[in-house]
Amino acid sequence: MRDQWYGDEKDLVKWSSLLLLARQHQADRILQIAYYNPSEFGDIELDGHNQQIPAEVLSHFRDIRNITGLCTRPCITVLRRPFEDRTNYLEAVMDFISQFRSDKCVVFLDPDTGLEPKGKPDRRHVLNEEAQAIWEVLPSGWVYVFYQHQTNRAGTPWVEEKRCQFAGALDVSCSEVRVASGPKLAPDVAFFYLVKCKNCRARVKAQAKRGRRSKHPAPDPSLG
Repeated sequence: MRDQWYGDEKDLVKWSSLLLLARQHQADRILQIAYYNPSEFGDIELDGHNQQIPAEVLSHFRDIRNITGLCTRPCITVLRRPFEDRTNYLEAVMDFISQFRSDKCVVFLDPDTGLEPKGKPDRRHVLNEEAQAIWEVLPSGWVYVFYQHQTNRAGTPWVEEKRCQFAGALDVSCSEVRVASGPKLAPDVAFFYLVKCKNCRARVKAQAKRGRRSKHPAPDPSLG
């Protein structure tokens, strides 16, 4: 997440989806894991002299923490720590989440682009293993939401591929991952979400086992 994008049309879809999900699941709090990458803003020119943008202006229009004033319930809390070192950042995320275990939360991962690509990932991406590590520590009943930007500029379908990648990272079935979007507002973004259940992994293993059985039915003893 970058300051320069705060308040754009994607935020309309983002925070509408998060607020609706929080209300639907009666969450007490939304935790935004911002994967914050600070933006650099240009100067203002007054009569040929460069002047910095006043701090008050940037604070009003481009401070991602302003979203905490959106509503009183659910509360919104932002992890604005800069995303620099992956190991340290993941530790900070875990500590951040642990502070709110008495609440029922929507945990929202908000990287610049989304899940790691097939090529080399960078600070715009969350690794599959990082998404899984965070998922693993969430209590039952919490909602997990992930921001994903369009990955294919050629116009070919991209949402389903990334949805299934997200599901695979969490070791759940694709059908358990739902999609929130705003096609008329921001067609180049999607939000994947699912609810943590007590037996998610056991259910996936059971489904896989049933699938293997259906592919290899037991022999008919009457044919022996």
